[in-house]
Amino acid sequence: MLEHLILARHGETEWNVAGRAQGRADSPLTAAGIEQARSLGRVLAARGVEHIVTSTLGRAMHTGEVAAGIVGCTTTVDARLVERAFGVLEGRSVADVFEEDPAMVAVLRGHDPAVAAVGGESLHEVASRMLAALADIRALPYRRVAVVTHGHCMTATLGALLNGGEYASYRHGNCGYTPLGVNSDGFIVDRWNISPVEVATA
Repeated sequence: MLEHLILARHGETEWNVAGRAQGRADSPLTAAGIEQARSLGRVLAARGVEHIVTSTLGRAMHTGEVAAGIVGCTTTVDARLVERAFGVLEGRSVADVFEEDPAMVAVLRGHDPAVAAVGGESLHEVASRMLAALADIRALPYRRVAVVTHGHCMTATLGALLNGGEYASYRHGNCGYTPLGVNSDGFIVDRWNISPVEVATA
C-alpha cells in the first residue's frame, strides 16, 4: 500500500536554458540537468523510493532513468503525466510571446488555471488527468513511489490538492520535488519545490 509519493520535475533542458515553451515538444537534458537528476536520485534513494513513474516525454524519461540508476529501482511510464499542451505557443520564445501578447503571461506563468492558448490545455484540464494518474499509482504494489513529470503538471496538481490559491506560487525548479503524504482521503501537501541539489549536498 502506498505510503509516500514524491512528485518531481525533470532536469534542465536546452529549451529551458533558451527560454522556449516546451509543452508536448521535447528537448534534451543539459549536462546540468543530468547532474540535477543524479542529485534527485540520491534524494529518492535516501527516502526509500521503490519505483519511479515518468511521463512519456524524453526529458522526463531520461531524468527518471538517471535517478533510478542511483536508487536501483524500476521505472514505468504514464502518458497522462506529460507536460501541459501549449498549442500554438509550443517552441516559441517565452520573451517574444510576452512582448507580442501580454495576455499569454497568464498561460505560460500559470497565473490563471482556467485559460489556455489556442490548441492547448488549461491547468484545470491538466489537473484532471494528473489526478487520475496519481489515483492509479496509488494501486501499485509499492510503499514509496516517485513521479517524474513537468512544471505545469506539478503546478496544476498542487493547485487542485490545495483547493486553489495562487497557482504561479506552486512552480518548481528543475528537479525540484514535492513530497506528498498519503491517507484514505487523498494526498497531503505540506511544502513544495524542494531542491534536490541543496538536500543532496547538505
